[in-house]
Amino acid sequence: MVAVTTNTRDEAAATARFSKLCAEKGLLKRQGWKDGDIHDGFTDQHTLLRFLQANNMDPSQALEQLQQAIDFHTKNGALALYDLIDVEDYEDTRRLYPTWTGRRDTHGRPLLMIDSGALSKEQITHWRATREIPSARQDGINSRYTSNMAQRALVWFDGLTRFVLPFCAAVLHLLKAVYIVDVASISLKQAWDVRDFAKELSWLLATCYPETIDRILVCNAPSYFATIWKILKGFIDPKTAEKLVMVTSGETYSMLSETIDHESIPRNFGGGFAYETGMLPDLDDELRQAMTWTSPRGQLPDGPIKWTKDATGAIKAIATGTVEGVERADEVGVLQLNHGNGVQ
Repeated sequence: MVAVTTNTRDEAAATARFSKLCAEKGLLKRQGWKDGDIHDGFTDQHTLLRFLQANNMDPSQALEQLQQAIDFHTKNGALALYDLIDVEDYEDTRRLYPTWTGRRDTHGRPLLMIDSGALSKEQITHWRATREIPSARQDGINSRYTSNMAQRALVWFDGLTRFVLPFCAAVLHLLKAVYIVDVASISLKQAWDVRDFAKELSWLLATCYPETIDRILVCNAPSYFATIWKILKGFIDPKTAEKLVMVTSGETYSMLSETIDHESIPRNFGGGFAYETGMLPDLDDELRQAMTWTSPRGQLPDGPIKWTKDATGAIKAIATGTVEGVERADEVGVLQLNHGNGVQ
């Protein structure tokens, strides 16, 4: 959907060579696509470039990582599950993982939020229990697909690469996100409790979604956060750790306001955005105007959303997942092809 933008001609040439290598290895063919599905986040040129960048442009290492990511997706049936996941399970996941706020920074990068306060002992216990659920299956009793946490997490972050990043890139040529972590309430005990959660989240992002993170702003860091970081650092992928920027409570608003408009900074950081953990995205005006809405204007529904292209070339946002065992394919809106840059 979005044309790849590279920094140099060398990157463009390297991506073309890598794409050919992937095709020869059969890695560009995936089972489970539906007619009209747009392949952003899987086999598009920008995704291949991200895998190259994550491996210092080494095609053999990038190929190995891409194969690992494909194997993990295939093992968990993630591509088919994107259309079949129970919407309640998807929304349950929203309370655990970084969530797109619907806003962007002044460079157009989507802003994702996670509040350490939401990762309570009860939520982490629930996360661990959900990891043990067998792989998604159709339950004959209540006609509902059940999915474990690995599957839910894959569908969740596929939503970033299949919907959020292409949506933002249709307005501006930027395909990375900024993560904002509120650690105001984190304690030493909580840091220890979430260590395996942090490890799995870091592995998933680094392995399956390389180079989707621009920066991770760790905000409202308490004075003792250096001690907490010593605990967590060993569980986080080194390349991900390099993207972390620690910001004290006294510096948070001034740091965020350098690249984020006041109206898109959450109120708990001193801004004007009424953000709450787990809320649905609240789109900024430019993104609202980038679509002709079928659903209420500017309101994204719960559950996963994907982009499709119909026979006329119209690019549509479609809400997927199942509700009470019934698969949905509800049109959310049509992207305006002449609105921004980069839409093919």
